[in-house]
Amino acid sequence: MRSTSKSNCFLVAVCIAASILVLAARSPAMGHGSRHPIVKEEQKFIRTHTIQPNDPQTLGGPYEMADHTGRVVTDKTFRGSWVLYFFGYTSCREACPLGLEHITRALEAMGADADRIQPVFVDIGMEAPDRKGIAQFLSNFHPRLIGLAGTRAQTFEIVRLYKIRREYMATNYSKKEFGPRIDHTSYFFLADPQGNTRGYFHHALPPEQMAAFIRKHL
Repeated sequence: MRSTSKSNCFLVAVCIAASILVLAARSPAMGHGSRHPIVKEEQKFIRTHTIQPNDPQTLGGPYEMADHTGRVVTDKTFRGSWVLYFFGYTSCREACPLGLEHITRALEAMGADADRIQPVFVDIGMEAPDRKGIAQFLSNFHPRLIGLAGTRAQTFEIVRLYKIRREYMATNYSKKEFGPRIDHTSYFFLADPQGNTRGYFHHALPPEQMAAFIRKHL
């Protein structure tokens, strides 16, 4: 009797599964030419609840760090000059080298106007500051680049001020990488001579477009 009962249960389960598959195949959600009501609702939500970018004026503020020579630097150090802030880490092998190469070419294309711009690289690695390593890393790019690093508290503060996202990744994706891999915000932030953030742009923007963006604000 137990064997017969088990067989009946198995047959019932098979029939239910087959019915589900048939209904799923007939359902509009499974067809490429139609849309499920839930999908439509999700798309409506995306259209009406778009994420608004940060207002540049809300980014930045007072900070204190040290540059790659050991000099104490604050947000007031650069008053009187336009400043380009970029956040990253020296063992980065993707966004940081590409962004710094692009901004180097953009500043070179700007000619004399570039003298009004101070490019700044902020190390967000949260490790003990390696000023020699930062200087060596930046030597591959624009000669006027200044590297900033600080204590964990100082780094957390400037990251908070500019709303920089940073997240340690579980693995490295390239054999050329060394140290931890950090997924981070890769925007350049342009601050005016009074220290107010006037705009920001993506690190992968072509150099000529970077130059045009900066010139528009000068």
